Amino acid sequence: MPEGLSVSEVSSGRDLTGFVELPYRLYAGDGDFVPPLRSEVRWMLDPAKNPFWRHARRTLFLARRGGRVVGRIAAIADDEHNRVHADRTAFFGFFECENDPEAARALFEAAEAAARKLLPGCDKLRGPVNPSMNDEVGFLLAAESEPGPPVLMMTYNPAYYLDLASAAGFAKEKDLVALLAPVDDRSFARLGRITDAVRRRNPELTFRTIRMEEFPKELAKVKVVYNGAWEQNWGFVPMTSEELDAMAKKLKDLVYPPIVWFVEKEDKPVAFMLGMPDFNQVLIRMGGRLLPFGWLKFLLGKKKVDRVRLLAFGVLPEYRRKGLDAVCYFEGYKAAIAAGFKTVEFSWILEDNLDLLKPIEVFEGRVYRRYRLVSRTVPSGS
Repeated sequence: MPEGLSVSEVSSGRDLTGFVELPYRLYAGDGDFVPPLRSEVRWMLDPAKNPFWRHARRTLFLARRGGRVVGRIAAIADDEHNRVHADRTAFFGFFECENDPEAARALFEAAEAAARKLLPGCDKLRGPVNPSMNDEVGFLLAAESEPGPPVLMMTYNPAYYLDLASAAGFAKEKDLVALLAPVDDRSFARLGRITDAVRRRNPELTFRTIRMEEFPKELAKVKVVYNGAWEQNWGFVPMTSEELDAMAKKLKDLVYPPIVWFVEKEDKPVAFMLGMPDFNQVLIRMGGRLLPFGWLKFLLGKKKVDRVRLLAFGVLPEYRRKGLDAVCYFEGYKAAIAAGFKTVEFSWILEDNLDLLKPIEVFEGRVYRRYRLVSRTVPSGS
């Protein structure tokens, strides 16, 4: 370990506070940084509260120079990932660091050593995932992305983070992309014709928005589609019922029903689309705290949100390539225009998922941000 540099496991409440607080100092003065709510970060990391940790384990580390925190990382082992994908991959997440290659290398080494303990036989370390592929993932490729704050539940980092990872032996494993499209009616004539044709070919299907008064019943339908629709996707791990319940609880108050759509056959769900207003446009002014004035800023700022994120569109395998996405996009777009939204981000999408990428071109969607998952081999017997 270089002189003056130390890496130690988070082992106290004071350490955890240092872990949570680091980004607020690192990004001070960065106008594109959206401060996460401190309470949300603590919830994500808490094995007693976040149901993800019922099938996963983590060890947290801090890097210090002269007693000052300069970096952080989490080593993560997810038993569900390794069961689903039949591999021995561990993960790193919540990585933040000053532009200090020595500190970053030491953090990655600590994460790898912890991963070998958390997951005996571990042969790969991949990340960043915070803490899973169902949460915020990837390093933002600043050089290949347009500037500006991230949208809701997407990552953000300085350009040098990929350099730190590369210097520590990590290489690209998979890129994820975000597409930006205008919310207007320029593509409506073509899409409207497609929508009419889809409806005629599938008269047995019903298209409708979410019924918030029946939220528990609606959530049960989301569970059916969510895990069935993405089960073959690279890196995907089905969420447990408890994880989906927890996510729904966090998002319920943010739901804008006109851009949340179900497709059903005889009351059974076959597809689901989740769009959300980009409340990061409000969170960026809250400083990571709900109190004393955070909620006031949030409520006042909600009316100023003019961007939507399309988080998910899933179709059960037997109903794919029927154009169901076109109908949901069309109806969601009409609602977004009526509400005054100006742009929509489709994210994230695997860089090679052409089934999703090609239809977005109808909306003049273009790749404008790219996120990278990196990995390195964990030597056997090391």
